[in-house]
Amino acid sequence: MGLEELLNTLRINEQKQIDDIWQQAKAEAESIRKQVADAITDITRAHEDQLASACQKSIRSILAESEKKAGMKKLYAYQDLDRVLHLTAIRQLPLLRQTLDYKTVFELLVNELPEVDWERIAVNPADVDLAVKFFRRDIVSPDESISGGLIAVNRDGRILVNNSFEKRLERKWPYILPEMIKYIEKRYVESGAAEKTE
Repeated sequence: MGLEELLNTLRINEQKQIDDIWQQAKAEAESIRKQVADAITDITRAHEDQLASACQKSIRSILAESEKKAGMKKLYAYQDLDRVLHLTAIRQLPLLRQTLDYKTVFELLVNELPEVDWERIAVNPADVDLAVKFFRRDIVSPDESISGGLIAVNRDGRILVNNSFEKRLERKWPYILPEMIKYIEKRYVESGAAEKTE
């Protein structure tokens, strides 16, 4: 599944959560900015002539604190966005079985395994018949937690190769997430809200 397909699915299935995260972060940042503006006005009135220098120092301090708080809110929004996007991606993994030439993908994943005397091959229950084309039936076991691909363990348990869709997503997530965030931010900056799709 390409990045664009994942993003399209995300927009269709998880749009409200993303919009809520961004709107909440934006509202909280705006509230902080308003509080800062009110505080600046109050400080300015109280010390207008006598304490101009102290007022400027206070203003700088307040602005620095508001920027710090706004930065923290943005960080929390990114963490929430990471969580939502990752959960969405995980939920979409079973769809890869339908959108790809899955038999070919499974064979490629099998061919990545080193030549080892495997004792256990865990696969999605729907893949048991496919797996026995490559491994002995007695070592193939169904595992509901695997949406696609396989996990292979050798006889002494020292070699484990996790070539499941879940593990491959986990390995690539640090590269996928920044691209998705850039895409979402671009859409958000252009429209002021996360893009709605029907």
